[in-house]
Parts: sequence; C-alpha cells; structure tokens
Amino acid sequence: MSAFSCGPGRGSEPGVGWNIAIETARLGHVVHVMTQTECRSEIEREVARGDLPPNLTFDVFMPVWLEALRDRGLKLGLFSTTWHLVNFLWQFSALHRARRLYRSAGFDMVHHVTLAGIRYPTLLGSLGLPTVVGPLGGGERAPFALRKSMPAKEWFTELLRDIHNVMLRFEPLNRSAFKNADLIIVRSEASLLAVPACYRHKAVVDVGMGMGGAPEAAPLRREAGEPLKMLYAGRLVYWKGGHLAIRALAAARSQGADASLDMVGSGPARQDFEDLARSLGVSQYVCFRGEAPRDEVMSLFRRRHAFLFPSLHDAAPTVILEAFASGLPVICLGLGGPAKMVDATCGYVVDVDGRSEEECVRELANAIVSLASNEDLRLAMAEASAQRYSEYKWPTVTAALYAEIEKRVPRASPSAQPEHSRANGSCVLGSNGR
Repeated sequence: MSAFSCGPGRGSEPGVGWNIAIETARLGHVVHVMTQTECRSEIEREVARGDLPPNLTFDVFMPVWLEALRDRGLKLGLFSTTWHLVNFLWQFSALHRARRLYRSAGFDMVHHVTLAGIRYPTLLGSLGLPTVVGPLGGGERAPFALRKSMPAKEWFTELLRDIHNVMLRFEPLNRSAFKNADLIIVRSEASLLAVPACYRHKAVVDVGMGMGGAPEAAPLRREAGEPLKMLYAGRLVYWKGGHLAIRALAAARSQGADASLDMVGSGPARQDFEDLARSLGVSQYVCFRGEAPRDEVMSLFRRRHAFLFPSLHDAAPTVILEAFASGLPVICLGLGGPAKMVDATCGYVVDVDGRSEEECVRELANAIVSLASNEDLRLAMAEASAQRYSEYKWPTVTAALYAEIEKRVPRASPSAQPEHSRANGSCVLGSNGR
C-alpha cells in the first residue's frame, strides 16, 4: 500500500492513509504500507502499544536530502509547493525501493491511497502487479457563475487550476499511472473527467472518505425563542464559500429568520469576510473564532443547530462527517463531495446548474429560513444526519471499497495471499537512504 501521507490521530491526508491501512488489514488482507517520515514517531508509538493488526507492517522512509528539502520548504511557508514537489520526488524513491527490497516478496496487489489527489500519481503501477489507485479527488471545479464575487487574484487562481486539471489528461506520469492501473477510484464525476478518456472504463466513483473517533451526539433541540445557531468550519478562502455563507445569512435575516453564524478557521480572506459582514449589517451575528483545537471545534458542533458549508470544490470534506456525527443538518451546494454525501433527508443541497451566484445565495438563504422556522423539520433532518454518520465510519467505508476492489481485481481477496508474505506482527521498517 502506497500512502505517502499516513499517521494516527490526524485528519486529512494522514488520517485517510492510516485508517484505510488499518481497516484493510482488519478485513484479513496482509498490508505492507510504504510511507514517508512525517509521522514516524506517531506510527512507532502505535506499533509499540501492540494494538495494531498482526498482518500490518510499515516501511517508513525518506532520503535524507529529500527530508532536508521538505523541512526547508515548510520553514519558508511554501506548504502547497513543498508537499507537491516532495511527494513527486518520493514516488521515484518508493519505486526504486520497492524494486530493490520487495521484488520477491510475493505481493499480489499495489494500492495507492495517498496523496489522494488526481494530481499526485504513483509510479508503483510499473511493478507489473495488479494496481488500484484511489480514491482520488481534486478534479472538482467552481462554476464560473460562482466566481463572480472573487477578487481578481482568486479568480485567476481558479482559472489556472481548471487549466491544470485539463492538462492532467496529457501529463506523461499521470497517463502512465492510469494506464498501469487495473482500477481507478475517483471521488466525483468531476474528478473522473481528469482521467484520460481512454482509461475511464477502468474507473468507478466512490467518495471513499470515512471518519473515526468523533464522539456521536444526540441532536440538540432549540429552546423556545432561541436563534438558529449555525456553524461553518474550514479555511477562510473564497473557494471554501465563506463569503457565500455570510451573504446567505444576511439574506435569511432580511426575510425574518433569527439566525447566527460561527466561523471556525483562519485564512487570507478573513479580513475580506469581516468587512463583508459589516457591509451587510450582520457583523453582530457572525463570530470569527479563528483556529481552534479539535476538541473545542467538536464541542461547537455539538452546541449548534445546523452546518452551513457552501464550498465550491471540496472532494470529501471531513467537516461534513463531523456535522453528521454531531446530528446537524447540512446546507451545501450541489458541487463535489458534499453533493454526494448530503441528501434531502439530512440537509439541503442547492442545485447550482444554470443559476447565478445571486440565485444560489438566495437558495442557501431559503434553506436557512426553513430550518429557522420549522424546528420539527430541523430535528427530523438532524436525526437523519446522525444516522447517516454510520455509513461513513472507516470500517464501513473500507469494507465497501474492498468489496469493489475484490470484484474487479480478482487477486485482491484475502485468500489469494501467499502464505510466505504474511507478517508475524506489526513493525516499523525503513531508514533514510541517500
């Protein structure tokens, strides 16, 4: 299993790599994870505890020069560029290491898990083994109509992203990864379009995102006269839709809805969003809380009545699952992962097709008004949201993934594993080769 990013007790990419590895081993597969050194200490602690499946092993490695490059880039604050470059170079190191150390190990399949973006190909498909890639996201895009209120810099950034997604179909390493794959799992139809057309017959769409460790909470009933307290959690950037959330709140209040909004997170657009709230006359109803520890954020989820998240191109946001775990109805746009994760039983998905930005904001506001004015409806959605969380727990998600994999890649069944490849205990291997 190729999991560039993999570590316990973390969200985002490390959590995806870690949880899929753990749950795949619990399904009975012998899993050997190749990962880089970012989470080495956390992995070593988990291994030392002795609670991991005995058929799960780790090879934690990164060349010294590449570690130095990574640390230097992160120190300079070049987070996105650094991780993109380091992942790209690490894939070559992983291929060389696999050929050198595992040529006769008897593996039946390669599964590339993280980085889980359509822009981050694996080279391990060239080993000649049946190969599964994904789930992958990142092909989602913001409709041009919903870029109207973006500053020029953000607008052009989105345009460059669109161009890059189209160019991915012709990029040699991506084409090679998809050509060598027996199964390509993508998180949305938009990401499917980033796969070259000649390889799409090997692809399936599955959000493939789970969650574990979130305390489940019973839906919270609003007291008589209590406002609808909504929560937004995410980076304060335009493509996450924070400005649309504020505009929707203002429009809902203009219709008489008694509602407020807490915004958790930081980002370069915070000042813009604060100015927007003031200009719309709702600054007293919008609380910017900044970054907060996970425990504090989960406490906020449990003390709010709805989750407002009009993101423009998220593939599989964990905050939606945190809302489900907390029994919150979700209001989102019909874009990316949220459109597949939320349905009419547990929230409102605003259809964006053919609609202007103003029309989408109006529909978001109408959803807020509905929840604020009908507590029985909100509670019914809250209960459905809590029930929906059970579908997104990591054991359930991974079992569904591997049911599809075993159906399409015959040698992926546990019984097909050669006996000599079975591990006799979880361990951490690896060193920083030069």
